[in-house]
Amino acid sequence: MKLLPFNFELIDENKYFISNLAGFSHVLNQMDLSNIIDFGKSNNDNLNNILRNKLFITNDDIQLSEMMIASGLGKKLMSEMTFSPIFMIVPTLRCDHTCKYCQVSRASISAQHYDLDEKNIPKIISLIKRISKKNYKLEIQGGEPLIRFDLIKKIYNEAVFQLGQENIEFVITSSLSLLTDEMIEWSEEKPVIYSVSLDGNEYVHNKNRILPTKNSFQIITENIKKLQHRLGRDRVSTVTTVTKELLHNPQSLIDAHFELDVFDLFIRPISPYGFAEKKESYTISEYINFYEKLLDIIFEENKKGLPFVEHSGAIHIKRLYNPGFCGYADLKSPSGIVFNSLLFNYDGKVYGSDELRMLQQVYSDIDFSLGDFDSLSFNKNTIYNNLLSNSFNMLHVGCETCAFQPYCGVDPCQNISLFGEPVGNKSLSRFCLYHKGMFKLLVKKIDEDNAGATLLKSWIYA
Repeated sequence: MKLLPFNFELIDENKYFISNLAGFSHVLNQMDLSNIIDFGKSNNDNLNNILRNKLFITNDDIQLSEMMIASGLGKKLMSEMTFSPIFMIVPTLRCDHTCKYCQVSRASISAQHYDLDEKNIPKIISLIKRISKKNYKLEIQGGEPLIRFDLIKKIYNEAVFQLGQENIEFVITSSLSLLTDEMIEWSEEKPVIYSVSLDGNEYVHNKNRILPTKNSFQIITENIKKLQHRLGRDRVSTVTTVTKELLHNPQSLIDAHFELDVFDLFIRPISPYGFAEKKESYTISEYINFYEKLLDIIFEENKKGLPFVEHSGAIHIKRLYNPGFCGYADLKSPSGIVFNSLLFNYDGKVYGSDELRMLQQVYSDIDFSLGDFDSLSFNKNTIYNNLLSNSFNMLHVGCETCAFQPYCGVDPCQNISLFGEPVGNKSLSRFCLYHKGMFKLLVKKIDEDNAGATLLKSWIYA
């Protein structure tokens, strides 16, 4: 037997996760790992067959095996570079909240010159039709987009006219603080989904998502219930940004969702953009500890028949164990910029991601846009060419030896925000620490081979 190239990572005492560029992986104990490194095989014939089929060892022509690895890598890269973006549209940057961690450097609700010119709406939809194909996912971002619900309706009507109602998914991201019965009635017979931030129980949510003179948590929970009643449970989803106040009480997050009859969670750490960049945060190690406690609670709740699913964890599991899954921009190499997202800003500019819009607020002397609605340019944009060409993680120092490299992604925007350049220092990168921490935790949990592991495996196709 001969050894083929692979990387390995200690995930638990005496347990190692190994992977290769073709995307195959396995978990080995230390003795088996040492044996295949030293002798090209283990002492277990069945394990040797598994490792040979996964291209970790070979008894054939080593050149042929390396060609098979290269073929697997090539197929993966072609899949990663499929153009299938979410089209984000910002009708206004104005917002009625003053959230502590806001990522987009919002404008006050009374500010002027922060709204989309409605004359540009047909241009936006026409551009979407020209550069993409059905089915189209349109996501209305803010600010608080409900401030300009009139523009939301016009965007929807134009999308139906040009793209066809049967070909669109229409997501409105909102705090729901301005939701009215008229808005709900308008949404009833349309493919409209509301994505809502819910950051914990009343104390935690209100401490971070501040709505002057009003109780944000009370309003959001009342309006989630209204949407569930009028539209159905599947038409409203939640997103949680984990703050310091939530770190020590993951049970409160489960309780808040249970009270709303919501069993699908999407949890994420604070990102270093916008106002969040200026605020004191927490370490990724603290976040991973929180997340492990949250998983253990979810395991116990599922034993009681409560089918909680945490979708950021599910996405990481899919990347590890579902070879066909490549739909999450943060876990793509090359980066999901442009390939997975395009943002049409209120000011007439187009960006290759929401994060690039955020960077524009910080680096006003650099144009991070792809142009405006009338002069969009992909091929001739030097910044985007540099960002994408520098986003192949198998070439990055610190990534090229990481066992999670085939499943991980690249965030050049976060690297620019923290390090001033698109590659960054992986030893200090929050992006790297977060995703590596998630992968290690989930592999460890799945390898425990208990009820929790069975639940996590069921998330592969959740």
